[in-house]
Amino acid sequence: MPFGSGDRVQLQQILDQLGKLATDLAAVKQQVADQQHMIDQARRDATAAITSGLAEIRAVAREALGRTSDVATGHLANIGSELIAIRGAIGQLDGRLRETPPPVPEASELREEPAATPEPQPVEHPAPEPAPEPEPTIEPTTEPDPDILRAAAGIAHATVEAHRDTWAFLIQVAGNEQHFHIPGKVQDDDGFVQVRFSGPSLVAAITSLDHVHHTANSPVTRAIAAHIHDKITTAVQAIIDRPHHGDGDGTPVRIVIDDRATTSEAAEQ
Repeated sequence: MPFGSGDRVQLQQILDQLGKLATDLAAVKQQVADQQHMIDQARRDATAAITSGLAEIRAVAREALGRTSDVATGHLANIGSELIAIRGAIGQLDGRLRETPPPVPEASELREEPAATPEPQPVEHPAPEPAPEPEPTIEPTTEPDPDILRAAAGIAHATVEAHRDTWAFLIQVAGNEQHFHIPGKVQDDDGFVQVRFSGPSLVAAITSLDHVHHTANSPVTRAIAAHIHDKITTAVQAIIDRPHHGDGDGTPVRIVIDDRATTSEAAEQ
């Protein structure tokens, strides 16, 4: 049955409404696309700002560490030079006093009546200088285990848990290494920090601690460096002994520097 004039009018109204809906839908899509573009641009700007800020912080920290080391080394070198110069001057003065002959009396003094011979006085010899303390024996420098370094380089991230002072020592030792990256976030819980390390940072920490352990003059510094080095290499050695294969879940690398004595109950068991 053909459409009447009323049906045609109603059909035209429906078509007009559909066209308007299509236009509104296109406008909404354009708004969504514009908002998504603005969100992506804001995300890129925020990422660039964060990356730039972290780079500046790392540069400032490395520069401060370098200045502190240079100042301390320069003062110690000046003090050592002054001590050597003082010892040399004392030695020269003592030698001159020993080489100077006694004064010869003149003839007029010889014709005079001899005075009473004084009693001989005991000769005071200068106290010998204390022998210099022997320099500490430094073990020859050795290269770190290449297997340990390769295994550490393959770690995506590892969590290091230690006291804040231990973390500061590690930063001071390895902070100037090329591949050591200072983490942007450090979780501090009442002096006990948790830091996420990358593989390159672990390699830099291992090599720096090994170098300090074999070259530092202070036995305290050598002991701290050796202890932290052993903790890290032990965790890496576990990966070598029990490698993870496949895409399944493995045990995350967790390095805890917090030695404790065994409880009495555990010891009895």
